Amino acid sequence: MPLCRSSVVTVAGLALVASLSTPAEAASAAPGRSPISTVTVGQGPSAPVASGTRLFVANAGDGTVSVIDAATTTVIATIAVGANPSTPAAGGGRVYVPVTGAGSIAVIDATALSVVATIAVGQSPATPLVASSTTVVVPNTGSGTVSIVDVTSNTVTATVPVGVGPGTPVAGTGSQYAAYGDTVFVPNAGSASVSILDLKTNTVTSTIVVGQAPGPPAVSPALSGWDQVYVPNAGSSTVTVLPQGPSGTPTSIPTGTGPVTPSQSVDGSFVLIPNAGDGTVTVFDNDANAVRGRLVVGRRPGPGASAANVNTVFVPNRGSGSIAVINARRGTLTATISVGPDPTTPAIVGSQLFVSSPSTGRVTFVDLSRRLWPTAPRGVAARAVRHGAVVSWRAPRSDGAAAVTRYVVTGSAGGTCSTKGTSCTVKGLRTGTRASFEVRARSSVATGLAGTSNRVRVR
Repeated sequence: MPLCRSSVVTVAGLALVASLSTPAEAASAAPGRSPISTVTVGQGPSAPVASGTRLFVANAGDGTVSVIDAATTTVIATIAVGANPSTPAAGGGRVYVPVTGAGSIAVIDATALSVVATIAVGQSPATPLVASSTTVVVPNTGSGTVSIVDVTSNTVTATVPVGVGPGTPVAGTGSQYAAYGDTVFVPNAGSASVSILDLKTNTVTSTIVVGQAPGPPAVSPALSGWDQVYVPNAGSSTVTVLPQGPSGTPTSIPTGTGPVTPSQSVDGSFVLIPNAGDGTVTVFDNDANAVRGRLVVGRRPGPGASAANVNTVFVPNRGSGSIAVINARRGTLTATISVGPDPTTPAIVGSQLFVSSPSTGRVTFVDLSRRLWPTAPRGVAARAVRHGAVVSWRAPRSDGAAAVTRYVVTGSAGGTCSTKGTSCTVKGLRTGTRASFEVRARSSVATGLAGTSNRVRVR
Protein backbone atom coordinates (compact mmCIF):
# COMPACT_ATOMS: atom_id res chain seq x y z
CA MET A 1 0.00 0.00 0.00
CA PRO A 2 1.29 3.49 -0.75
CA LEU A 3 2.20 5.76 2.12
CA CYS A 4 2.87 9.49 1.95
CA ARG A 5 4.35 10.45 -1.40
CA SER A 6 7.48 12.61 -1.62
CA SER A 7 8.56 14.87 -4.43
CA VAL A 8 12.01 14.23 -5.88
CA VAL A 9 14.19 16.92 -7.40
CA THR A 10 16.75 15.86 -10.01
CA VAL A 11 20.18 16.52 -8.56
CA ALA A 12 22.67 18.79 -10.24
CA GLY A 13 25.28 17.09 -12.36
CA LEU A 14 22.89 14.57 -13.90
CA ALA A 15 21.29 16.86 -16.44
CA LEU A 16 22.97 15.07 -19.34
CA VAL A 17 21.59 11.69 -18.35
CA ALA A 18 18.22 13.17 -17.45
CA SER A 19 17.96 14.58 -20.95
CA LEU A 20 17.60 11.02 -22.24
CA SER A 21 13.92 11.28 -21.37
CA THR A 22 13.67 13.88 -24.15
CA PRO A 23 16.43 12.95 -26.59
CA ALA A 24 15.19 15.34 -29.24
CA GLU A 25 16.51 18.08 -26.96
CA ALA A 26 19.87 16.36 -26.26
CA ALA A 27 23.13 17.93 -27.32
CA SER A 28 24.25 17.48 -30.89
CA ALA A 29 26.96 14.91 -31.60
CA ALA A 30 30.50 16.24 -31.29
CA PRO A 31 32.27 15.81 -34.63
CA GLY A 32 35.20 13.45 -34.98
CA ARG A 33 34.65 11.45 -31.80
CA SER A 34 32.76 8.18 -31.55
CA PRO A 35 30.12 8.07 -28.79
CA ILE A 36 30.77 4.34 -28.30
CA SER A 37 34.19 2.75 -27.66
CA THR A 38 35.65 -0.33 -25.97
CA VAL A 39 38.63 -1.42 -23.89
CA THR A 40 40.00 -4.92 -23.26
CA VAL A 41 39.93 -6.23 -19.68
CA GLY A 42 40.30 -9.89 -18.61
CA GLN A 43 38.57 -13.17 -19.44
CA GLY A 44 34.86 -13.45 -18.65
CA PRO A 45 34.36 -10.01 -17.10
CA SER A 46 31.49 -9.39 -14.69
CA ALA A 47 29.15 -6.45 -14.68
CA PRO A 48 31.11 -3.28 -13.82
CA VAL A 49 30.65 -1.73 -10.37
CA ALA A 50 31.44 1.92 -9.65
CA SER A 51 33.32 3.33 -6.68
CA GLY A 52 33.61 7.06 -7.17
CA THR A 53 34.96 7.64 -10.68
CA ARG A 54 36.48 4.19 -10.98
CA LEU A 55 34.93 1.00 -12.35
CA PHE A 56 35.79 -2.44 -11.00
CA VAL A 57 35.30 -5.52 -13.19
CA ALA A 58 35.91 -9.08 -11.90
CA ASN A 59 37.42 -11.36 -14.54
CA ALA A 60 36.23 -14.90 -13.83
CA GLY A 61 38.56 -16.51 -16.35
CA ASP A 62 41.86 -15.20 -15.02
CA GLY A 63 41.25 -14.46 -11.34
CA THR A 64 41.72 -10.71 -11.53
CA VAL A 65 39.88 -7.42 -11.15
CA SER A 66 40.35 -4.73 -13.81
CA VAL A 67 40.09 -1.11 -12.66
CA ILE A 68 38.93 1.47 -15.20
CA ASP A 69 39.21 5.24 -14.86
CA ALA A 70 35.85 6.63 -15.98
CA ALA A 71 37.34 9.96 -17.08
CA THR A 72 39.95 8.48 -19.41
CA THR A 73 38.14 5.17 -20.11
CA THR A 74 41.41 3.29 -19.66
CA VAL A 75 42.44 0.34 -17.49
CA ILE A 76 44.64 1.76 -14.73
CA ALA A 77 45.22 -1.41 -12.67
CA THR A 78 44.79 -5.19 -12.73
CA ILE A 79 44.53 -6.79 -9.29
CA ALA A 80 44.90 -10.53 -8.60
CA VAL A 81 42.16 -11.81 -6.25
CA GLY A 82 41.82 -15.59 -6.66
CA ALA A 83 39.98 -18.23 -8.66
CA ASN A 84 36.70 -17.41 -10.39
CA PRO A 85 35.75 -13.99 -8.98
CA SER A 86 32.25 -12.69 -9.71
CA THR A 87 30.39 -9.38 -9.65
CA PRO A 88 31.61 -7.26 -6.73
CA ALA A 89 29.88 -4.72 -4.51
CA ALA A 90 31.23 -1.30 -3.51
CA GLY A 91 30.78 0.95 -0.51
CA GLY A 92 32.71 3.10 1.92
CA GLY A 93 35.75 3.38 -0.33
CA ARG A 94 36.16 -0.37 -0.60
CA VAL A 95 35.22 -3.02 -3.15
CA TYR A 96 34.15 -6.48 -2.01
CA VAL A 97 34.85 -9.23 -4.55
CA PRO A 98 33.31 -12.69 -4.09
CA VAL A 99 35.99 -15.26 -4.98
CA THR A 100 33.80 -18.25 -5.79
CA GLY A 101 36.61 -20.74 -6.26
CA ALA A 102 38.18 -20.00 -2.87
CA GLY A 103 35.07 -19.41 -0.76
CA SER A 104 36.27 -15.97 0.23
CA ILE A 105 35.80 -12.24 -0.18
CA ALA A 106 38.70 -10.11 -1.44
CA VAL A 107 38.56 -6.59 0.00
CA ILE A 108 40.08 -3.93 -2.28
CA ASP A 109 40.93 -0.40 -1.21
CA ALA A 110 39.34 1.66 -4.01
CA THR A 111 41.96 4.42 -3.67
CA ALA A 112 45.16 2.43 -3.17
CA LEU A 113 43.96 -0.25 -5.62
CA SER A 114 45.28 -3.13 -3.55
CA VAL A 115 43.81 -6.09 -1.67
CA VAL A 116 43.73 -5.15 2.03
CA ALA A 117 42.08 -8.34 3.29
CA THR A 118 40.90 -11.77 2.21
CA ILE A 119 38.04 -13.07 4.33
CA ALA A 120 37.00 -16.74 4.35
CA VAL A 121 33.22 -17.10 4.12
CA GLY A 122 31.12 -20.04 2.84
CA GLN A 123 30.95 -22.07 -0.35
CA SER A 124 30.42 -20.26 -3.66
CA PRO A 125 29.83 -16.73 -2.35
CA ALA A 126 27.73 -14.46 -4.57
CA THR A 127 27.62 -10.67 -4.87
CA PRO A 128 27.42 -9.28 -1.31
CA LEU A 129 25.32 -6.47 0.14
CA VAL A 130 27.07 -3.49 1.70
CA ALA A 131 24.43 -3.05 4.40
CA SER A 132 26.12 -0.21 6.31
CA SER A 133 29.45 1.48 6.91
CA THR A 134 30.40 -1.41 9.21
CA THR A 135 28.54 -4.45 7.86
CA VAL A 136 28.66 -6.51 4.67
CA VAL A 137 26.30 -9.45 4.13
CA VAL A 138 27.66 -12.27 1.95
CA PRO A 139 25.30 -14.93 0.52
CA ASN A 140 27.00 -18.34 0.30
CA THR A 141 25.15 -20.06 -2.53
CA GLY A 142 26.79 -23.42 -1.95
CA SER A 143 26.38 -23.44 1.85
CA GLY A 144 22.83 -22.19 2.33
CA THR A 145 24.13 -19.49 4.68
CA VAL A 146 24.98 -15.81 4.82
CA SER A 147 28.16 -14.50 6.40
CA ILE A 148 27.96 -11.26 8.38
CA VAL A 149 31.25 -9.40 7.97
CA ASP A 150 32.46 -6.59 10.21
CA VAL A 151 34.40 -4.39 7.79
CA THR A 152 36.22 -2.50 10.54
CA SER A 153 38.03 -5.69 11.59
CA ASN A 154 37.55 -7.68 8.35
CA THR A 155 36.17 -10.63 10.28
CA VAL A 156 33.06 -12.80 10.07
CA THR A 157 30.97 -12.08 13.15
CA ALA A 158 28.15 -14.51 12.37
CA THR A 159 27.18 -17.25 9.92
CA VAL A 160 23.42 -17.49 9.60
CA PRO A 161 21.58 -20.44 7.97
CA VAL A 162 18.97 -19.32 5.45
CA GLY A 163 17.51 -21.38 2.57
CA VAL A 164 18.90 -23.34 -0.36
CA GLY A 165 20.97 -21.37 -2.88
CA PRO A 166 20.81 -17.88 -1.36
CA GLY A 167 21.43 -14.98 -3.71
CA THR A 168 22.29 -11.31 -3.39
CA PRO A 169 20.11 -9.71 -0.69
CA VAL A 170 18.68 -6.21 -0.38
CA ALA A 171 18.28 -4.00 2.69
CA GLY A 172 15.15 -2.15 3.69
CA THR A 173 14.89 1.54 2.83
CA GLY A 174 12.72 4.49 3.78
CA SER A 175 11.78 6.35 6.93
CA GLN A 176 8.39 4.85 7.69
CA TYR A 177 9.80 2.23 10.07
CA ALA A 178 12.92 2.57 12.23
CA ALA A 179 13.94 -1.04 11.57
CA TYR A 180 14.35 -0.65 7.79
CA GLY A 181 18.10 -0.26 7.86
CA ASP A 182 18.50 -3.39 10.01
CA THR A 183 16.32 -5.66 7.87
CA VAL A 184 17.81 -7.71 5.04
CA PHE A 185 15.83 -9.78 2.51
CA VAL A 186 17.68 -12.88 1.23
CA PRO A 187 16.26 -14.76 -1.81
CA ASN A 188 16.68 -18.55 -1.68
CA ALA A 189 16.57 -19.83 -5.28
CA GLY A 190 16.49 -23.48 -4.31
CA SER A 191 13.77 -23.32 -1.68
CA ALA A 192 11.36 -20.78 -3.22
CA SER A 193 11.55 -18.48 -0.24
CA VAL A 194 12.89 -15.22 1.15
CA SER A 195 14.61 -15.14 4.53
CA ILE A 196 14.15 -11.94 6.53
CA LEU A 197 17.35 -11.31 8.48
CA ASP A 198 17.57 -8.96 11.47
CA LEU A 199 21.06 -7.45 11.58
CA LYS A 200 20.63 -6.34 15.19
CA THR A 201 20.46 -9.95 16.34
CA ASN A 202 21.91 -11.69 13.25
CA THR A 203 18.93 -14.05 13.17
CA VAL A 204 16.25 -14.95 10.64
CA THR A 205 13.01 -13.56 12.01
CA SER A 206 10.77 -15.11 9.36
CA THR A 207 10.79 -17.01 6.08
CA ILE A 208 8.26 -16.12 3.38
CA VAL A 209 7.29 -18.56 0.65
CA VAL A 210 7.41 -16.92 -2.78
CA GLY A 211 7.53 -18.37 -6.31
CA GLN A 212 9.95 -20.78 -7.92
CA ALA A 213 13.61 -19.81 -8.37
CA PRO A 214 13.49 -16.35 -6.76
CA GLY A 215 16.30 -14.04 -7.77
CA PRO A 216 17.85 -10.89 -6.29
CA PRO A 217 15.03 -8.54 -5.24
CA ALA A 218 14.57 -4.80 -5.61
CA VAL A 219 13.37 -2.49 -2.85
CA SER A 220 11.31 0.70 -3.09
CA PRO A 221 13.35 3.90 -3.47
CA ALA A 222 14.02 5.51 -0.08
CA LEU A 223 12.13 8.72 -0.90
CA SER A 224 9.31 7.16 -2.86
CA GLY A 225 6.68 6.76 -0.14
CA TRP A 226 6.32 3.06 -1.00
CA ASP A 227 7.42 0.31 1.38
CA GLN A 228 7.77 -2.75 -0.81
CA VAL A 229 10.25 -5.45 -1.82
CA TYR A 230 9.89 -6.96 -5.31
CA VAL A 231 11.09 -10.57 -5.64
CA PRO A 232 11.37 -11.91 -9.24
CA ASN A 233 10.40 -15.58 -9.48
CA ALA A 234 12.07 -16.85 -12.66
CA GLY A 235 10.42 -20.27 -12.42
CA SER A 236 6.90 -18.99 -11.83
CA SER A 237 6.68 -15.97 -14.16
CA THR A 238 5.65 -13.74 -11.27
CA VAL A 239 7.04 -11.09 -8.96
CA THR A 240 6.14 -11.42 -5.30
CA VAL A 241 5.58 -8.08 -3.55
CA LEU A 242 6.54 -8.14 0.13
CA PRO A 243 5.85 -5.38 2.64
CA GLN A 244 8.98 -3.97 4.25
CA GLY A 245 7.01 -2.97 7.29
CA PRO A 246 5.86 -5.01 10.29
CA SER A 247 2.52 -6.02 8.78
CA GLY A 248 0.95 -6.75 5.42
CA THR A 249 0.23 -9.63 3.09
CA PRO A 250 2.45 -10.60 0.14
CA THR A 251 0.87 -10.09 -3.28
CA SER A 252 1.85 -11.24 -6.77
CA ILE A 253 2.40 -9.48 -10.10
CA PRO A 254 2.02 -11.57 -13.29
CA THR A 255 4.99 -11.11 -15.62
CA GLY A 256 6.45 -12.58 -18.77
CA THR A 257 8.71 -15.63 -18.83
CA GLY A 258 11.77 -15.69 -16.56
CA PRO A 259 11.55 -12.35 -14.73
CA VAL A 260 14.75 -10.90 -13.23
CA THR A 261 15.50 -8.06 -10.80
CA PRO A 262 13.15 -5.10 -11.48
CA SER A 263 13.90 -1.39 -11.72
CA GLN A 264 11.64 1.47 -10.64
CA SER A 265 10.83 5.08 -11.37
CA VAL A 266 12.26 7.66 -8.97
CA ASP A 267 8.94 8.05 -7.15
CA GLY A 268 8.31 4.30 -7.06
CA SER A 269 5.06 4.51 -8.97
CA PHE A 270 6.25 2.39 -11.92
CA VAL A 271 8.03 -0.97 -11.68
CA LEU A 272 9.88 -2.29 -14.76
CA ILE A 273 10.39 -6.07 -14.78
CA PRO A 274 12.69 -7.55 -17.48
CA ASN A 275 11.57 -10.99 -18.65
CA ALA A 276 14.64 -12.91 -19.81
CA GLY A 277 12.62 -15.71 -21.38
CA ASP A 278 10.48 -13.72 -23.83
CA GLY A 279 12.35 -10.49 -24.58
CA THR A 280 9.94 -8.13 -22.87
CA VAL A 281 9.71 -5.75 -19.90
CA THR A 282 6.53 -5.82 -17.82
CA VAL A 283 5.36 -2.33 -16.79
CA PHE A 284 3.52 -2.37 -13.44
CA ASP A 285 1.65 0.73 -12.25
CA ASN A 286 1.76 0.90 -8.45
CA ASP A 287 -0.82 3.69 -8.29
CA ALA A 288 -3.36 1.64 -10.24
CA ASN A 289 -2.10 -1.70 -8.81
CA ALA A 290 -2.18 -3.14 -12.32
CA VAL A 291 0.05 -4.22 -15.18
CA ARG A 292 0.01 -1.52 -17.86
CA GLY A 293 1.53 -3.69 -20.54
CA ARG A 294 4.75 -5.21 -21.80
CA LEU A 295 7.48 -3.59 -23.87
CA VAL A 296 9.29 -5.63 -26.52
CA VAL A 297 12.95 -4.78 -25.94
CA GLY A 298 15.30 -7.51 -27.24
CA ARG A 299 16.43 -11.08 -26.56
CA ARG A 300 17.27 -12.18 -23.00
CA PRO A 301 16.92 -8.86 -21.18
CA GLY A 302 18.68 -8.70 -17.82
CA PRO A 303 18.52 -6.48 -14.72
CA GLY A 304 18.65 -2.79 -15.61
CA ALA A 305 20.42 0.21 -14.10
CA SER A 306 19.81 3.93 -13.80
CA ALA A 307 21.53 7.01 -12.46
CA ALA A 308 20.37 8.36 -9.10
CA ASN A 309 17.17 10.40 -9.24
CA VAL A 310 16.81 9.98 -13.01
CA ASN A 311 13.79 8.29 -14.62
CA THR A 312 15.77 6.55 -17.37
CA VAL A 313 16.46 2.82 -17.02
CA PHE A 314 19.00 0.99 -19.19
CA VAL A 315 18.13 -2.70 -19.70
CA PRO A 316 20.78 -4.98 -21.28
CA ASN A 317 19.58 -7.41 -23.96
CA ARG A 318 22.14 -10.20 -23.71
CA GLY A 319 20.84 -12.05 -26.75
CA SER A 320 20.60 -8.96 -28.95
CA GLY A 321 23.82 -7.11 -28.09
CA SER A 322 21.94 -3.97 -27.15
CA ILE A 323 20.75 -1.73 -24.32
CA ALA A 324 17.06 -0.77 -24.19
CA VAL A 325 16.53 2.79 -22.97
CA ILE A 326 13.24 3.03 -21.06
CA ASN A 327 11.46 6.08 -19.66
CA ALA A 328 10.57 4.72 -16.21
CA ARG A 329 8.04 7.44 -15.40
CA ARG A 330 6.03 6.81 -18.56
CA GLY A 331 6.72 3.11 -18.98
CA THR A 332 7.74 3.57 -22.62
CA LEU A 333 10.66 2.44 -24.78
CA THR A 334 12.74 5.43 -25.88
CA ALA A 335 15.49 3.81 -27.95
CA THR A 336 17.84 0.83 -28.26
CA ILE A 337 21.64 1.26 -28.28
CA SER A 338 23.92 -1.29 -30.00
CA VAL A 339 26.78 -2.24 -27.65
CA GLY A 340 28.08 -5.66 -28.75
CA PRO A 341 27.67 -9.28 -27.61
CA ASP A 342 26.04 -10.41 -24.32
CA PRO A 343 26.04 -7.11 -22.40
CA THR A 344 25.86 -7.25 -18.60
CA THR A 345 23.96 -4.94 -16.28
CA PRO A 346 25.50 -1.51 -16.90
CA ALA A 347 27.07 0.98 -14.50
CA ILE A 348 26.69 4.75 -14.91
CA VAL A 349 29.30 7.32 -13.89
CA GLY A 350 28.45 10.91 -14.74
CA SER A 351 27.34 10.94 -18.38
CA GLN A 352 29.06 7.64 -19.27
CA LEU A 353 27.48 4.20 -19.37
CA PHE A 354 29.77 1.16 -18.95
CA VAL A 355 28.82 -2.40 -19.86
CA SER A 356 30.88 -5.61 -19.97
CA SER A 357 30.87 -8.39 -22.56
CA PRO A 358 31.89 -11.72 -20.93
CA SER A 359 32.33 -13.49 -24.27
CA THR A 360 34.76 -10.91 -25.70
CA GLY A 361 36.58 -9.78 -22.56
CA ARG A 362 35.82 -6.14 -23.27
CA VAL A 363 34.03 -3.21 -21.63
CA THR A 364 32.02 -0.82 -23.81
CA PHE A 365 31.64 2.88 -22.95
CA VAL A 366 28.66 4.90 -24.18
CA ASP A 367 28.73 8.70 -24.01
CA LEU A 368 25.23 9.56 -22.86
CA SER A 369 25.77 13.28 -23.39
CA ARG A 370 25.67 12.68 -27.15
CA ARG A 371 22.57 12.45 -29.31
CA LEU A 372 22.92 8.73 -29.96
CA TRP A 373 19.73 7.72 -31.69
CA PRO A 374 17.59 9.08 -34.53
CA THR A 375 14.61 11.26 -33.76
CA ALA A 376 11.17 10.00 -34.75
CA PRO A 377 10.25 9.60 -38.44
CA ARG A 378 7.87 12.39 -39.43
CA GLY A 379 4.43 12.35 -40.97
CA VAL A 380 3.76 8.65 -40.38
CA ALA A 381 0.57 7.63 -42.19
CA ALA A 382 -1.19 4.30 -42.68
CA ARG A 383 -3.58 3.22 -45.43
CA ALA A 384 -5.60 0.03 -45.14
CA VAL A 385 -5.30 -2.62 -47.86
CA ARG A 386 -6.50 -6.20 -48.11
CA HIS A 387 -5.15 -8.13 -45.08
CA GLY A 388 -2.68 -5.39 -44.27
CA ALA A 389 -1.69 -1.75 -44.37
CA VAL A 390 0.70 0.45 -46.33
CA VAL A 391 2.69 2.68 -43.98
CA SER A 392 4.67 5.69 -45.21
CA TRP A 393 6.73 8.44 -43.53
CA ARG A 394 9.39 11.10 -43.99
CA ALA A 395 12.95 10.91 -42.70
CA PRO A 396 13.64 12.04 -39.11
CA ARG A 397 15.05 15.51 -38.48
CA SER A 398 18.21 14.01 -36.97
CA ASP A 399 20.01 10.71 -37.60
CA GLY A 400 21.77 10.86 -34.21
CA ALA A 401 25.36 9.60 -34.01
CA ALA A 402 25.33 7.70 -37.32
CA ALA A 403 23.43 7.66 -40.61
CA VAL A 404 20.06 5.91 -40.71
CA THR A 405 20.34 2.62 -42.57
CA ARG A 406 16.87 1.13 -42.16
CA TYR A 407 13.35 1.67 -40.86
CA VAL A 408 11.31 -0.85 -38.83
CA VAL A 409 7.51 -0.78 -38.70
CA THR A 410 5.53 -2.52 -35.94
CA GLY A 411 1.74 -2.82 -35.79
CA SER A 412 -0.29 -2.42 -32.59
CA ALA A 413 -2.22 -5.57 -33.55
CA GLY A 414 0.85 -7.47 -34.72
CA GLY A 415 2.72 -7.54 -37.99
CA THR A 416 5.97 -5.89 -38.97
CA CYS A 417 8.03 -4.87 -41.99
CA SER A 418 11.34 -3.14 -42.62
CA THR A 419 12.88 -1.21 -45.46
CA LYS A 420 15.65 1.17 -46.49
CA GLY A 421 13.05 3.45 -48.02
CA THR A 422 10.17 5.44 -46.57
CA SER A 423 7.25 3.08 -47.15
CA CYS A 424 6.48 -0.58 -46.62
CA THR A 425 3.49 -2.91 -46.32
CA VAL A 426 2.56 -4.79 -43.17
CA LYS A 427 0.91 -8.04 -44.25
CA GLY A 428 -1.00 -10.90 -42.67
CA LEU A 429 -3.52 -8.89 -40.65
CA ARG A 430 -7.08 -10.08 -40.16
CA THR A 431 -9.94 -8.32 -41.91
CA GLY A 432 -11.68 -5.87 -39.59
CA THR A 433 -8.66 -5.44 -37.32
CA ARG A 434 -8.10 -1.88 -36.13
CA ALA A 435 -4.44 -0.97 -35.82
CA SER A 436 -1.94 1.83 -35.72
CA PHE A 437 1.74 1.53 -36.60
CA GLU A 438 5.03 2.67 -35.07
CA VAL A 439 8.03 3.47 -37.25
CA ARG A 440 11.58 3.68 -35.87
CA ALA A 441 14.77 4.62 -37.71
CA ARG A 442 17.81 2.40 -37.19
CA SER A 443 21.52 3.20 -37.52
CA SER A 444 24.70 1.32 -36.68
CA VAL A 445 24.62 2.95 -33.23
CA ALA A 446 20.99 2.85 -32.16
CA THR A 447 17.33 2.39 -33.01
CA GLY A 448 15.52 5.64 -32.33
CA LEU A 449 12.26 7.22 -31.26
CA ALA A 450 8.94 6.03 -32.63
CA GLY A 451 6.67 7.92 -34.96
CA THR A 452 3.05 6.72 -34.76
CA SER A 453 0.50 6.53 -37.55
CA ASN A 454 -3.23 7.05 -37.66
CA ARG A 455 -5.48 4.10 -36.81
CA VAL A 456 -6.94 2.12 -39.73
CA ARG A 457 -9.37 -0.78 -40.17
CA VAL A 458 -7.89 -3.61 -42.22
CA ARG A 459 -9.90 -4.60 -45.32
